[in-house]
Amino acid sequence: MLLKLGEAAMQENQDKIDDLGDDGTTPSRLIMDTIEGIHHTEEFKSVLVESMESTRLVMNAEASSLMLLDRDTGELYVSMPTGPAKMLVAGKSIPKSKGIAGWVVENKRPYITNDVSQSEYFFGELAEGFTTKNIICVPLINRENQVIGVMQALNRRNNEDFNSRDVPVFQALASHITIAIERTRMIDLLHDRLKVKDAIIAEIHHRIKNNLQMISALVETELPDVKDKHAETVLHGISLRIQSMSRLHDMLSEKNLKNSIELSEYLSQLSQKIEETMRSFLYDIKIELNSEEIVVRQEQALLCGLILNELLINIYKHAFREEGKEGRIEISLTKTEEHVNLRVSDNGVGLPDDFRLKKKESIGMWIVDVLLKKLEAEFDVESDEGTRFMIRFRDLPE
Repeated sequence: MLLKLGEAAMQENQDKIDDLGDDGTTPSRLIMDTIEGIHHTEEFKSVLVESMESTRLVMNAEASSLMLLDRDTGELYVSMPTGPAKMLVAGKSIPKSKGIAGWVVENKRPYITNDVSQSEYFFGELAEGFTTKNIICVPLINRENQVIGVMQALNRRNNEDFNSRDVPVFQALASHITIAIERTRMIDLLHDRLKVKDAIIAEIHHRIKNNLQMISALVETELPDVKDKHAETVLHGISLRIQSMSRLHDMLSEKNLKNSIELSEYLSQLSQKIEETMRSFLYDIKIELNSEEIVVRQEQALLCGLILNELLINIYKHAFREEGKEGRIEISLTKTEEHVNLRVSDNGVGLPDDFRLKKKESIGMWIVDVLLKKLEAEFDVESDEGTRFMIRFRDLPE
């Protein structure tokens, strides 16, 4: 809706400018170049700078200023002046009921005087050393018909006067500047809201991470008292699964990511943690990761992390039964045009002949099967001089 209203206003002002013809006080081409520059600027301060320099250029004036209405104080403050006294007047303010600017705000009409000493509304100079001789001032009226400020040009060069023919030109320029200001304010507001949202999301991930780490710590605390070897292994597996989820939330809170994760970094951190944990009570096995830089959605990353966690635990438990043999696990992560390929291989004893992914006796592989379905991934396994698990899933857009 905002775009539609903006286009309508621009077309109306284009008609006003075209009516002037090239013999007008200000060439229409110059005005349109000025307007184009304003509308191509998106940062708020840059819009103000561009607008005021354009005002001075178009109106052939010694100075110009943009005075915006402060909704909290009800005052007009000089937000972006140009000219010889710009450093002295920047940031100054006047009551919205005072001066020529106040009259323009109250009446929503333009004002011209070529002798400010004869104007009953002139508030006085805002800076010493600058003398205002003549002035043209127009309101900035938004699409809700509210005045958000005024724009003025001061002291036309070559001792010339402002005249009624300047009004539609200045109003047309003011209309475009108003649209640009409202647009950039909205963009800034949306950016601020996104920053707040990102901060909240990051805090949520941080709290989830802390809670998961607390649960994992509680599990690890109970491990020394567990006498049953199988129970100890199960608890280690649970702890590693929790840590896999915790590490993902840690990355999300640290980097404030929106909906994506650099998968190789995540899997590298997980595999290192698993290697450190399993080394303490199983064989010393080397894990190597070879990967391209691949970014996936955070849900996909979490599923990949949990799948890798289960596969590595399974390999540690079952693939290496000969003490003294140098164990090696290789993780490969590659990407094609549409798919991500995760391959986990080892140089262990291989899989038993009756291996089935959905085999109920293997909780870990049953979990892998469930996670693969959630990931909507294809799965292949080969067992020849070791075992190779190959996973392939679509690289879904954010």
